Amino acid sequence: MPTPLKWLFKLFDALVVIGMAVMSVLIFTNVVLRYGFSSGISYSVEISRVILVWIIFLGAVVGLAKGAHLSVDALVARLPQRARFACFLASYGLMLWCCWLLAKGSWALTRIEWGNITPLTGLPVGLTYAAGLVAALMMALVLLLELWRGLRGTLPSTWAGAKSDEAPLAVSPAITQEKLQ
Repeated sequence: MPTPLKWLFKLFDALVVIGMAVMSVLIFTNVVLRYGFSSGISYSVEISRVILVWIIFLGAVVGLAKGAHLSVDALVARLPQRARFACFLASYGLMLWCCWLLAKGSWALTRIEWGNITPLTGLPVGLTYAAGLVAALMMALVLLLELWRGLRGTLPSTWAGAKSDEAPLAVSPAITQEKLQ
């Protein structure tokens, strides 16, 4: 995780937890009221939808910063150092391009939909699309910081050729012979 932004990602972690708690309470209360008392909270669906979108995007930013996204390094681990570095540059370039596309599209949709309001809460519809814009900008910042560190000689573990801490799963021939007898 980039050191200069640790405080921001801790804030994002807290916002994700708070958002999940609020969303869970809203939905649970609405279900109990609807099935138990034939009433409900009319705005809970709209608020939960906005919170869910923000949770997903903020969680994706934190996952990128922590290096927690799924990666397959079977090919990269077998490449020589220069080829790994070239793949590092190409992949970060492609990810930055994807961030640009997400930011551009989210900004356009946020501007278009900001004037429209949701019927029950009165929140701007563009608030939902703004989550993509914030996520794209934050992901681009994380990627640029990692790219800067990589160009200065400190590659992330996948690209540096670091071996996994866990031993590969293998069955010892002695154990299999014992079990067969």
